[in-house]
Amino acid sequence: MILFLDFDGVLHPFPMTSTSSHFSATPSLWTILEKIPEISVVITSTWREQFSLAQLVELLKGHGGEHFSNRFIGVTPIMESTTDYVPGIRQREIESWLVENEVTDEPYIILDDIEEYFDSTCPNLYLVDGVSGLTDHDTAMIPIWLGISK
Repeated sequence: MILFLDFDGVLHPFPMTSTSSHFSATPSLWTILEKIPEISVVITSTWREQFSLAQLVELLKGHGGEHFSNRFIGVTPIMESTTDYVPGIRQREIESWLVENEVTDEPYIILDDIEEYFDSTCPNLYLVDGVSGLTDHDTAMIPIWLGISK
């Protein structure tokens, strides 16, 4: 099982405020990974345009979860235009990653806060409230949403 992970609006509020901090919701991510040990993580965040996978994992490890670092297995390809917004683009990037890695039959969930990055029929999107990022409610709901009773 694969978890496709956005950062802004998922691991911390977006937009950031003077009282919010980067990666403030990572404890919720660690809870999800603890509850569902078969999940591997692929990063979809635009942060992948600035940092390598190793650097992103180091950033996350700075907020706990060091023992989960081996669960981060990749980043999606960058297909978005730097000048134009393309509806559904993040879904295309995820689909491309699945094909490139020959895991199109693997179950997956997408954690993101921007619905427009996906087709309206995307069944794998778990929409996070970007104002708060991941919450305890999300960590309780995601296993149920996946059909896992933990």
